[in-house]
Amino acid sequence: MSKVAIFEYYPEISIIKLNLPNGEETSIEINPGWSFGKGNHPTTKLCIQALEELFKNKQIDSVLDIGCGSGVLSIASAALGAGDIVGVDIDYTITREADSNKDINGFSSQINIILGSIEDISGKFDLVVANILIDSIITIASELTERTTPVGTLLLSGIKNEQKNRAIEKFTELGYILEKEYKEKEWVALVFKQ
Repeated sequence: MSKVAIFEYYPEISIIKLNLPNGEETSIEINPGWSFGKGNHPTTKLCIQALEELFKNKQIDSVLDIGCGSGVLSIASAALGAGDIVGVDIDYTITREADSNKDINGFSSQINIILGSIEDISGKFDLVVANILIDSIITIASELTERTTPVGTLLLSGIKNEQKNRAIEKFTELGYILEKEYKEKEWVALVFKQ
């Protein structure tokens, strides 16, 4: 029996509130369409919580968002103050949704959405975000660390609580330490530094 991928279409716009580093509040608008990243999944919420804290505590100019989906985390990073953001996804339709969302939110000049994978990205970033499945994270672990500046940060999610030790072991091997863990239901987001 063959497996068939099931895609869901999300026609409604989500409004996501963000706490800015200066203490003010703003919101971003996301129309996920065919892409993942409506804003209500625990992994997205955990990543946004982590982003708010990371931007409050440190100057982050450049962000790489692997598996960007709707662009929600790229757009949140721009709203929080990053000026140079690259979002990458392997699906053409999804990158179109992300492009549309960055335009709706007024971040066209800060965010570059690329159709491709991490191998198509060069350079190093202050923050590398990957909210994708654990197997994919482990597969591209070396590439994730190679795209991170020496004082940069990795934010990883899409990880269930019982899978987190795989990520911790892998990134410890690569010279990173777990700085903070965020949890909601069975999901975690992990922040690593060198």
